[in-house]
Amino acid sequence: MPYSKFSLMPKLRLREGDCLLLPYLDSEKAMYVKSALPKEIQKIAHSPKDAGGNLTLWRGKSGGRDLLVRSVRLDAKYSDSHRELKKAVAATVATAAKEGCRRLVVLLNTQHSDWLLDVHEAAWLGAYSFDRYLSKKAKPIPIVATGLNATGALGRLLREREVIFEATNIARDLMNEPSNVKNPVTLAKEYERWARKSGLRVKVWDDRRLVREGCGGLLGVGMGAKAKPRMVIAEYAPRGARKHLCLVGKGVTYDTGGYGLKSAASQIGMKYDMGGSATMFGAATAIARLRLPLRVTVITPLAENDISGEAIHTTAVLTTRSGKTIEVEHTDAEGRIILADALTLAGERKPDWIIDAATLTGACVVALGEEIAGVFGTDPKFTQSLIAAGQAEGELFWELPLHLPHSEKIKTTIADVKNRGDAWGGAVTAAVFLKQWVADDARWVHIDMAGPGCKEAALDHLGKGAKGFGVKTLVRLARILSTGK
Repeated sequence: MPYSKFSLMPKLRLREGDCLLLPYLDSEKAMYVKSALPKEIQKIAHSPKDAGGNLTLWRGKSGGRDLLVRSVRLDAKYSDSHRELKKAVAATVATAAKEGCRRLVVLLNTQHSDWLLDVHEAAWLGAYSFDRYLSKKAKPIPIVATGLNATGALGRLLREREVIFEATNIARDLMNEPSNVKNPVTLAKEYERWARKSGLRVKVWDDRRLVREGCGGLLGVGMGAKAKPRMVIAEYAPRGARKHLCLVGKGVTYDTGGYGLKSAASQIGMKYDMGGSATMFGAATAIARLRLPLRVTVITPLAENDISGEAIHTTAVLTTRSGKTIEVEHTDAEGRIILADALTLAGERKPDWIIDAATLTGACVVALGEEIAGVFGTDPKFTQSLIAAGQAEGELFWELPLHLPHSEKIKTTIADVKNRGDAWGGAVTAAVFLKQWVADDARWVHIDMAGPGCKEAALDHLGKGAKGFGVKTLVRLARILSTGK
């Protein structure tokens, strides 16, 4: 989990090999004190000509030190300045490393202290890389923000954000692990270790326990793999907590599609199909480490959807923990099946709120693209609270309709429901399927994060590979639920 070390420097003190980043809000307004720069650089410092542009201003000696100086405008037409600064810092630290610079220094002034949080996040998340299997590893260069002090409330906020960012990056590490390393057994052990280290009580149900507990959905999906399924249940229960949030995450460690086999191209990225579980464990561990006054239970069913002589066939009928039966019309619609057992477990605990997250449907990606997660909810206020928390964190969610008439699409003659509808509105049908395992009076939100959860290419300041999407949003939402602010 390499990332750039972040630090603060109240006054600019240049070193050999520094790369300076000079941010501008527009063509004129600098976000730094120009007089802090060496005089020869003051003379040539200016904003890029184009909105949202960037520019190399200097490469050479200044005061005997070799420097690289770049400027950036944060007024891109279809973005906002905070998002653009994070992107600029992540891009510049990569450029600086290629140019042989030793650190990146971002200049800000006290009028723009809010942007310090963006530089901080870019260091932790934007400069992250997964290099475990590279024979040659590059050490990230440090990032320094200068012109500001982080004392009092701001200092505490930075430390709290680091807890969230660390959890996000651990989630990314687990998602990035290849399929020959990660399976339900190994991932359950990682979640157990992570949960205990963070102060959560945790238990893992193996396949024999799953039989006793009647989790036939999870068992059915996972029976074809050599590594058998697991259910991981962890709880954070601080003294005096009056409210209870239950987080449920889909954990398909690899999805071949089963006998409804995906093409080779479609299987690329399926190591991320446990992203919902990583997001939920990341959020829960951060909540516990931050000691938020909210009881949190995280439940994640883990399975590998594989092919063997034991794998389920199309038309198989599975009996879930709730007693409801599912006809498997397509073995590649497996995530909703394992979530049925997990949502039943969540409901048995009678929490105040339930949220599930899953890289569930390609239909959601078709509807919203790779950068936006779809949300479906039973309680409008709760659903909007999650969307607003995401907006504040720069993670995008869009509400889609929980259109219950789609229940007609999953009717079948030999079981209570089938696991697939027709060709239209697939994300809606999947959400309506999950609703069958959620009580009518439950305040429940379903997050279909197939887009940002499985996006391989870069997303804003986040580089290639797993993004850890949703961890920041859920921690912010938990703080609101627990404290009202």
